Amino acid sequence: MLHDFTGEDAAAPPATQPSGGSLLDMAERTAHIGSWSMDLPGHRVMHSDEFAAILGVPRGGALLLDAMTNRFTPDWRQRLRTLLHRCSQDGTPFDAEMQIASSAKAAQTTQWVRAVGEAVRNDQGRIVRLQGALQDISAQKQAQRETLRLAMRLTTTLASITEAFFTLDRQCCFTYLNQESERLLQRSTGDLLGLPIWQEFAGGVGDRLKQQLEKSLASHRRVEFEDFYPPLDKWLEVRAYPFAEGLAVYFRDVSERRKSQEQLMLLQTSISRLNDIVLIAEALPAGESAPRIVFVNDAFEQHTGYLPAEVMGKTPRMMLGPEPQLRELRRMSEALQKDGQVRSELRIFRKDGSWFWVELEIVLVLAPAGQLTHWVAVGRNITQRKAAEDEIHHLAFYDPLTNLPNRQLLMDRLQRALTQSARTRHQGALMFIDVDNFKALNDTLGHHKGDQLLQKVATRLLDCVRKTDTVARLGGDEFVIMLEDLGDEPDAAAARARVVAEKVLDQLRTPFDLDGHQHHASASMGVTAFSGLQGSVNELLKQADLAMYQAKTLGRNNVCFFDPALQAAASAKAALISDLRIGLQAQQFLLYYQPQVDRHGGITGVEALLRWQHPRQGLVAPADFIPAAEDTGLILPLGQWALESACAQLAAWAGRPETAGLSVAVNVSVRQFRHPDFVDMVMATIARTGIAPHRLKLELTESLLADRMEITIAKMGSLKALGVTLAIDDFGMGYSSLSVLKRLPLDQLKIDRTFVADLLTDPNDAAISRAIITLAQSLGLGVVAEGVETQAQRDFLIRQGCEHFQGYLFSEPLPIAQLEAYLRVQPTCPASSPSSAP
Repeated sequence: MLHDFTGEDAAAPPATQPSGGSLLDMAERTAHIGSWSMDLPGHRVMHSDEFAAILGVPRGGALLLDAMTNRFTPDWRQRLRTLLHRCSQDGTPFDAEMQIASSAKAAQTTQWVRAVGEAVRNDQGRIVRLQGALQDISAQKQAQRETLRLAMRLTTTLASITEAFFTLDRQCCFTYLNQESERLLQRSTGDLLGLPIWQEFAGGVGDRLKQQLEKSLASHRRVEFEDFYPPLDKWLEVRAYPFAEGLAVYFRDVSERRKSQEQLMLLQTSISRLNDIVLIAEALPAGESAPRIVFVNDAFEQHTGYLPAEVMGKTPRMMLGPEPQLRELRRMSEALQKDGQVRSELRIFRKDGSWFWVELEIVLVLAPAGQLTHWVAVGRNITQRKAAEDEIHHLAFYDPLTNLPNRQLLMDRLQRALTQSARTRHQGALMFIDVDNFKALNDTLGHHKGDQLLQKVATRLLDCVRKTDTVARLGGDEFVIMLEDLGDEPDAAAARARVVAEKVLDQLRTPFDLDGHQHHASASMGVTAFSGLQGSVNELLKQADLAMYQAKTLGRNNVCFFDPALQAAASAKAALISDLRIGLQAQQFLLYYQPQVDRHGGITGVEALLRWQHPRQGLVAPADFIPAAEDTGLILPLGQWALESACAQLAAWAGRPETAGLSVAVNVSVRQFRHPDFVDMVMATIARTGIAPHRLKLELTESLLADRMEITIAKMGSLKALGVTLAIDDFGMGYSSLSVLKRLPLDQLKIDRTFVADLLTDPNDAAISRAIITLAQSLGLGVVAEGVETQAQRDFLIRQGCEHFQGYLFSEPLPIAQLEAYLRVQPTCPASSPSSAP
């Protein structure tokens, strides 16, 4: 159908694309409207940049008609073609709402657009061009759906109201009734819609109802009143709330409550025997300042100690003590005037001067004419409940061990401090304190001694600050001090904070007496300033925490102030860890291999080196991500992947004569080696891949030898018994000693690259390298020199007796494809037996 757009007259000016920097472009972007045009005959649609943005096609000013229509969803594609065809044939304009497919590949969504088109004729009346506009109306469509959803929710909510509820227009005619209204009035909605409400209530009741509702409409204020409605034989509470279109009215049946009020005076005898305190006061004539007590029951005497004769005719305020709770009394008075009743909790003083808590409810008693006659107060002794509430509050907001504010209360106070600081511009400081080596005390002397230390630390911290400051315990051995009102000068405030910090450190350095045991403690402190103008509560705590860990890094027993660089480093590390997790899942890691050669240049094996193919940063070296992997434990799955990949490569080489003799060295981290299942995982990997165990070389770090020697030797023995080759990597940089070294079932030592780099210019490095070679030879171990980059270095090492080398002199680390090519042109050593493998 679209291919029927034909014509011969081209007298109309050709369509041109508006300039990208024109006012029209700006207007189109603002209104989310793009323009298009198409000369006839032809199928090229010229369009503006905004049209391209809405349709999700490249900018450039033109596209084929089919390409344009294909951007619409299948349901609308044919419709658009029909509209375009009709417009081109007889000039019928169109204005339709349609859907186009989202341009985002990952999002399977559609968006709504308004498509407008019209024909342009030449002087002879022929149609020579189509032109139109495309508007993104997704937001309007979403707003329409949201409005419909809200309307449905409102209808459901109104229908679920348990009280009788209806709305009236400004002539007080029914416009809506819920089901409870139909039940109460005993009429259906269809019978009542459009009728004035007072027609349902004849006589004076209808007149009073009309007067109150018209009063609410005129004053734009809600009205609340009660009246007896004979047609229903009920007392109803009426609440009317004006709004723009009329009134929202609630009816509630209060017949039972009215009966109770009428019977109140008849219940005096019964009330006198209640366990709750009952007091009735008589309303005063105009001009008198306080009500007079006219009745108290027996419970009043039991709780207060006053005889009825001692209080009759006196004001109830006599029991509020020397400092009456004025704010609460004002609130009660306002509530009574407004609502006719109030509930409160007050302290009531006994005759002997002691006091107790009372939950008090006061209601007004009105005469039939509506004037106030009495107040009735009913009270219950809630002293025990208040004590329990105080205890619950204390448990919720205070640390039970130290009685210091806990994290929740600290956060509340810190938020208030930030708000106040923003208003006053006064500086404050937050100190994060961690007791050094607290776990060692718990492990050696027991948790009861640790608890004593924490209690004494709390006491000393309180002695270091003002009463207006806050000392809180977050948990464990972590405390926080919040200093407020340190002045409005940042430098002076920081100086004051440092004085307090040094005072805290001095206090905590003083030995603690823990039931006869003298304990020496110290603390690491992080401090961050706040002014209320920047940062949230959580950010401040994070900053102080980062500064505290910096203090620990500097050797503990120290104080550090927050530096934004710490935050940047922490954020970068968090991002790195997140990327590491994603990288493991997405298999972004790969192995590079660096050849190891003998003195004749023959390749004896390779070392497998981890690389990270980061999607944004490119190839990342292990030094940039291995420390973070160690800290988070991700080194375990990462190391296992490297081991399995290296073994898989060994298995692939075993089937080729030219590579069957190669070994692969894999680095093993301390954390990986110390995993309880490490030996089993190595055995399982060897069994699964079917490799010769002696072709797998595990390179261990010297830091393994710092502690747990017996466990380390046992694991190495198990691996050695399996046939795996074992080497110490970076030898000479760590914890090795001759007494330890001779016990280890090793096959090889690797001279660290730092000794090789300067052995020709630094006599010490030369001597160390010579000593390592001699030591290895005396112990029957092989030696590999790492980081060999020059022929002179290689020659020196050969003269000292070193037989194997690795470094850029021979090859840089290579991906497997390049390594395979390298192996094809370089000689490799023939396959050797397990006993002769280097």
